Amino acid sequence: MSIKDEGQKQKAEAKIKSLHRDAEEQKAKNLAEELGFPYLDLRISTIDDEALTISNEKDSKNAGAAIIEEKQKELFVVVLDPRLKETLIFVQNLENKGYKATINVVSLSSLNRVWSRFQHVKPDRKEISRKAEISAEELKQIEGGINTIEDLKQKLEQPNLSTSDLLNIVMAAGLKLEASDIHLENESTNTTRLRYRLDGILQDAANISLSAYQLLLSRIKMLSELKLNVHDVPQDGRFSFKSSAESEESKEIEIRTSIIPANYGENIVLRILDPKTIGLEVGDLGIQEYDFKIITEELKKPNGMIITTGPTGSGKTTLLYAFLKAVNDPGSKIITLEDPIEYHLKGVEQTQVDSEKGYTFASGLRSILRQDPDTILVGEIRDNETATTAINAALTGHLVFSTLHTNDAAGAIPRLVDMKVNPTMIPPALNLVIAQRLLRKVCPKCSQEIKPTKEILQKIQDELKNLPARASETVNMAGRPKLDDIKIKQASGQGCAYCNFTGYKGRVGVFELFVVNDAMEKVVLKTPSIVEIKESAIKSGMVLMKQDGLLKVLQGITTMEEVERILG
Repeated sequence: MSIKDEGQKQKAEAKIKSLHRDAEEQKAKNLAEELGFPYLDLRISTIDDEALTISNEKDSKNAGAAIIEEKQKELFVVVLDPRLKETLIFVQNLENKGYKATINVVSLSSLNRVWSRFQHVKPDRKEISRKAEISAEELKQIEGGINTIEDLKQKLEQPNLSTSDLLNIVMAAGLKLEASDIHLENESTNTTRLRYRLDGILQDAANISLSAYQLLLSRIKMLSELKLNVHDVPQDGRFSFKSSAESEESKEIEIRTSIIPANYGENIVLRILDPKTIGLEVGDLGIQEYDFKIITEELKKPNGMIITTGPTGSGKTTLLYAFLKAVNDPGSKIITLEDPIEYHLKGVEQTQVDSEKGYTFASGLRSILRQDPDTILVGEIRDNETATTAINAALTGHLVFSTLHTNDAAGAIPRLVDMKVNPTMIPPALNLVIAQRLLRKVCPKCSQEIKPTKEILQKIQDELKNLPARASETVNMAGRPKLDDIKIKQASGQGCAYCNFTGYKGRVGVFELFVVNDAMEKVVLKTPSIVEIKESAIKSGMVLMKQDGLLKVLQGITTMEEVERILG
């Protein structure tokens, strides 16, 4: 037989096979319609391996059924014939365990496809309902083998990883490497790129096959209570990641899920909300002693507003939560209005904006004021109504914390004026404005101490020549730094295992702040520009963020390159 004839024969056989399958599917569809059940064609539906193992292979085959999806306590069960006695017993047993079973009729070929997956999954299933649970021993084992991105790659190259194992490794690596976000991005029709944001910088970790990613995507959607069959619109959700239900050291980590459609499918970003982030006190955030004293005094006041400014990811939420911890005591009532609630704080009443239900920052703040709070946190001031209500709250005996999106501290007041807030109300209500950014800290294990070049020395001298005396004393400079005595840290080009071969490990804040004093009040009442506000704040002793960054260079905390990367 010629190659051409062989090809035609194969095409004919494939067509006959397709026609037989279509006839089989039509038969299953007719049965479903006759009995009043939904019909599924599993040639185009996903199967969740973790849900499959709620029942064992023997029981599933005996019942002519299988579980292909779980959403909280609702199971999606596919059956050959819902009238069979064994099938009825199978479903009843699931419902006796507290599950709600949704029955779908499928063909025998579809069922065989599901059953074939039993050989690829582990028989021992952990109960999961919006929680990806790993035993303390398993988590320790996974984390213990991951110290660098390269270690993670090796873990992911293990053969026959189940979807559950893949999720556990991805999440455990995020915790061990102290990532803030995990990115899963489809780069083509057959590979997905896994990246971690470490100290604010995205790093490639590994490539995952598209088939494994599709299962992982379905798993994450289920955990996050998102729609499995929706692929063309963004979806947001969240789930928790718990190390152990029994361990005293157990900690529950919230994962915020964002899924968007892209060129080659859906992309995922998982924000890791590790509770240890909010375990930080105000003094742990890198605030210099001279500014720390000002903040401490302002937090003691019973009323007024403290505003933090900076772009997304600059650490504003961490700072505000540190403020809440500082003022939280049994004798005070604290209520927050957030979008969304990121971390859960003990002893604090937290509420979340829901615009669809009419609970906005403005309306929510009005409602909160009727709850007789002592301290209020408003996640963000975005409009005139929220700004005016917050200022009135600060004027009527409440301590108010909030954020604005401005580039520096001086921009906060003009921003409020742009929102049509009466300038005469701003000075008596506003106590303190703080701007901040996050800089990477130089790795303590592989960095080197060097003598800076003349060019760098000149830059440092130019920036610090007008540094207030209170800041100069902090670094023992007694006015101007002596150029011959300056040594700074340089990041290693190769890095080490401790810093994941980046030269940097961890982050620290850089800040600038000013108190709204009498001199500032006179400037505000003239509806000033940002430049005028900044000049007044500097005269009152404000240390600029750039200056704070350079002081941290002189203190050996970060590098000149990092200061220039973030602050220009």
